[in-house]
Amino acid sequence: MKRVVSISLGTSKRDKRASAVFGGLEFEIARIGTDGDKRRFRQLVAELDGQVDCFGVGGTDAFLYAGSRRYAFRETLWLMEPARKTPWVDGSGLKNTLERETIQYLDEHRIVDFSKSRVLLVAAVDRFGMAAALAERAKAVVYGDIL
Repeated sequence: MKRVVSISLGTSKRDKRASAVFGGLEFEIARIGTDGDKRRFRQLVAELDGQVDCFGVGGTDAFLYAGSRRYAFRETLWLMEPARKTPWVDGSGLKNTLERETIQYLDEHRIVDFSKSRVLLVAAVDRFGMAAALAERAKAVVYGDIL
């Protein structure tokens, strides 16, 4: 069984555990909130390092993409520093690929005609892949970050 743990700076009230099968492999998936406690976050990473197959990082991003450049958030890298054996992801890869490709898919398959759509993207800085795809395809985009 593969164990995946997402450690979040968010509330512990939303902690969850679940089991699932993906591609014939069993997974145990857990979300652990630290209520904003950065020391607790690092402590959990250190305790679980080598005990789980992958960490997810929640409540913060490690990377931000702009064009072809990737920028790191030092604080998130510091939070994950105790992970010496276990790999980790923060979701920025999905934001840069899956979200961008979803907009392309919806447009190319005529599910949504973005060329006739005015779009409000509430958090463009955080949803950079989606923002880039919408900028290419939508009639108009309003970026909520700057409102």
